[in-house]
Amino acid sequence: MRDKRIKLIYFSFGGSEVKYIEISWGKLFFYASLFILAIVLIVGSGIKGFMNYFNTKELHNLSSTNISLENQLNQIQTKITEFQKKVEELESTDDEERKIAGLGEIDQDLRDVGVGGTALDYNEESALLPYETKEDVLTTRAMIDQLERRVELLINSKDEIEKRLELDKEKLKHTPSVRPVDGGRITGRFGMRLDPFVEKIKKHLGLDIAAMTGTPVHASAAGKVVFISNSVSSKQAYGKQVVVDHGSGMKTRYAHLNKVHVRLNQFVNRWDVIGEVGKTGRATGPHLHYEVIVNAKRVNPELYILE
Repeated sequence: MRDKRIKLIYFSFGGSEVKYIEISWGKLFFYASLFILAIVLIVGSGIKGFMNYFNTKELHNLSSTNISLENQLNQIQTKITEFQKKVEELESTDDEERKIAGLGEIDQDLRDVGVGGTALDYNEESALLPYETKEDVLTTRAMIDQLERRVELLINSKDEIEKRLELDKEKLKHTPSVRPVDGGRITGRFGMRLDPFVEKIKKHLGLDIAAMTGTPVHASAAGKVVFISNSVSSKQAYGKQVVVDHGSGMKTRYAHLNKVHVRLNQFVNRWDVIGEVGKTGRATGPHLHYEVIVNAKRVNPELYILE
């Protein structure tokens, strides 16, 4: 069976003569298919070349970005190393301050302990990072985590030192530490001595400081006035006296006073004038009888005079 043929019209090169060509439908379809395939190949090659160009450019940009990131990580690690040295200096100072405050040093192993492994957050950017860069990022994070812990330990240690020193300061404030009478002469010390009134050896439970009548008597530490006696009778051995409670089981007694300048339950500070030297009670001359009482037991007052 003969193929159906079609007549195609075309013009000659000069355009003045009309010519005809006959071609079968099969050949027309074949040539058309070749033409379309050629177009597809040309367009596909163009798209592939275009994509290769941009992929190459993107890879180049990523490579540049990775190099920049590596440089930045190196700079950060250098800064962290410098900061670590400063933290070590602070830790050394902290150890000295803890000794002064009466606290034990923090074990170096405890200071060096990190806070555990750190995972790298997954995202499109981290997925494109080279293995070495990911390792550097994880190392940097671990260094920062350890520094955060060491700084946190330092902060907590400083708070502990401050609280301890404040406690010691408050305790010292309430601990007898000064001579209650300026000047004067010690005429009787703590311990065994001849009692002038009974002419026998007896234990003297305080410190006698001779001074002129009216000489100011100072509180040797902060505390609360818990007892006052205004007796001048010789039957009352201490005569006019004041007892101050300093807390923690510690009290002081000031006896043979000429005058009392405080009232019951009054709070006094170290060096506050609480009375005047006198010779009330059982006394042979003007002096202050000074006692330090610790947990209801009288102890040598000279152990508590630091000046």
